[in-house]
Formats: sequence, structure tokens, C-alpha cells
Amino acid sequence: MKEEKINTDKLHLFHIDLIESSIKDLPQKGKISFNIKVAHKTMHNLEDERIKIGLLIDLETDKTTDENANAHFNFDFHFQIDELKKHFKLNEKENPVFSGLLIATLLGLSFSTARGIIYERLSNTNLQGIILPIVSPQKMLSQQMENADEKNI
Repeated sequence: MKEEKINTDKLHLFHIDLIESSIKDLPQKGKISFNIKVAHKTMHNLEDERIKIGLLIDLETDKTTDENANAHFNFDFHFQIDELKKHFKLNEKENPVFSGLLIATLLGLSFSTARGIIYERLSNTNLQGIILPIVSPQKMLSQQMENADEKNI
């Protein structure tokens, strides 16, 4: 499939759901190393030209420390995509296969937005000041949630 250029004027983030979050705080402020795990799932509604990106972000203290702090966030980002039909082809089972460029763009927007929300959520804890790293959306494409399949939203 020849990938259509992404016109950001045709992408509309119209709703964000923080489905689930939990924070197990540190007993006191300090510099602690964290590991980050990111996974996603993609759902769609072709008729309404909508795509939902489910984003799961887990922060855990590095195993080399005695501290056992963590934070878990599960988001849904709802996008309206004008002219969505330009960004997918139907496979032999008549299921849409979306362009990697479109999904990577939506993942980048979703993760960037989640970074700000998480920063704010941690600001009143002993985990304050943790800034999630910049993550390649192409790398996130390979970290799709297990058993996630595309469903109507």
C-alpha cells in the first residue's frame, strides 16, 4: 500500500479517557531509576471515521533498588480522521489494514499527550519530576497489547 501523507489538519483528538490509574508512591523523595513499559491496541469504526488508541503505560522501580514504587496508567484516545479511507486497504478477509504512518502518528500524539497527563498526576507525589522519555512511535508499533484485535468502537 502506498502510504498517504498525513495531514494533521484532518486528525482530531476529540476525547481522552483515563480508564485506570494507580500510583504506589515512594516513602520519600529521591532519585530512583524507573523502567517503563508501553503497549497499545488499536480499534476502529470505519463508518464514523474513528480510531481509538488504547495506551498502557507502566512505570516500575529498577529491580536494583529496595524501593518498590510503581505507577500504572491505561488511556483511551479517541480520534476522528477526515478521509480515513485513504489510510487503509481491505485484506482478503475484508478487514482494514491501516497505514503504519497513520498509526505511528496517532501513537506519537497519544503518547505525547499521556506524558503530560502522567507528569501532572505524579506532581503531588514523591515521584514528582519523572518525565517519560521520548519514545519512537515506530518502536511502539511493535509493542501491541497481547491478544488485542481490532474491534468497532
